[in-house]
Amino acid sequence: MNRKLSLIEGTMYAGGRTPVNVVSAVKIKGNIELQCLQEALGKVQARHPLLRVNVIEDDSNIPHFITQEPLGKVEVRIATRYTDKDWQKEAARECLKPFDAQHELLIRVVWLAADDVSELIFVCHHCICDGRSVLNIIDETLRLLAEPLLDIGSYTSFGSVQEFIPEKMRNSKLNQFKTALVSVIAKLALSLVAFKKEIKRNRPYLLYWKLDIEQSARILAKCKAEEVSVNAAISVAFESAFKSTGSSKFHDKMYCAVDMRKFIPQVAANMIFAYPSMIDLSLKKCKSNDFWSQARFIKEDLQEKINKMDVSGVLMYSESLMPSLAKMTKYARAEKGVHDFTLSNMGRVDIEERYGNMEVDAVYPHATIFPFGNPSTLFTTSFKGQIDFIFTSDEVFLAYDEAVLLKNEAMRLLIESAG
Repeated sequence: MNRKLSLIEGTMYAGGRTPVNVVSAVKIKGNIELQCLQEALGKVQARHPLLRVNVIEDDSNIPHFITQEPLGKVEVRIATRYTDKDWQKEAARECLKPFDAQHELLIRVVWLAADDVSELIFVCHHCICDGRSVLNIIDETLRLLAEPLLDIGSYTSFGSVQEFIPEKMRNSKLNQFKTALVSVIAKLALSLVAFKKEIKRNRPYLLYWKLDIEQSARILAKCKAEEVSVNAAISVAFESAFKSTGSSKFHDKMYCAVDMRKFIPQVAANMIFAYPSMIDLSLKKCKSNDFWSQARFIKEDLQEKINKMDVSGVLMYSESLMPSLAKMTKYARAEKGVHDFTLSNMGRVDIEERYGNMEVDAVYPHATIFPFGNPSTLFTTSFKGQIDFIFTSDEVFLAYDEAVLLKNEAMRLLIESAG
């Protein structure tokens, strides 16, 4: 492979010196052998082209994915597991540990090992994948541990995001003029803010909690009865918490991550891909103070904005910004953001409860500690009937104690509203 990173991939690459990692962990009951784990990871690596690449910048400082030669093995670091909370410390550590993208593969694994239970922590650079991609990798690894001779197939990665843009749109003289104009405007705008200094993000944190089965069941049932998504209910709970706690960071605006795979038929659900779209949501225009009315408002607003998305246009215009990637990355490091938090909700994860003799006891939400903009991000998953949460941020943007207050208030609102 030798292809230029897309704009979103290049943004997540962040110049190659800063950790922008996606970290996901599973708790497993059953025996794991190192050789079997390495063999399984080798087959997963053989399936996904982006697990075999480095990132090399050309003479114009544009990063490219280049297949590593000779190809290395996925690194597995083994650590002793002492308590049920050890994975949180290791996950936070891995969020902050950068990849050497020019020389290392963009995936590694930490195995917290004990006699009867283990955690496998999968770490990928965000420039090659999103949270769903890592869950795919986890599922494939566990299936291969259970069935070493299983054929998981392979695929050829796309050569450029241009392949996702209809030829008629690409060749339109008007569109070519518009993209050139966007590029010029972006260069001018970035030149005007070039004086802004990078915000030092040196006190990041990770906050994890889980609702019990009864609480989770009540919330899921109430969302179904009210005909709203869990995503919308969580959004309202946290936006309301920001407002009611008098948070100094309250903007009455959040972002919701949307999986772009559904708009790009060339990318299958089980392929590694890193192109989420962020949709802004707010309760400003909602005329009701009722929790479930607000949840319906958020659900409808999100769906309306998804329906209006012009993915081909977004891809076309974003590619015209690649020459400004370095300046955009610098600006993002200096920007505080004008939103409260970003929500990344995976919902019920596609991980089985058993793989051969192994039982999956828990699937923890993925986590990322972003080095640009407002890093406050809420990650959620549901597994075995329980809803899990991870909130990441930095003391420079949101104090840890304030994050705890927000979490407690949001959970109170969510649980009480479920009855």
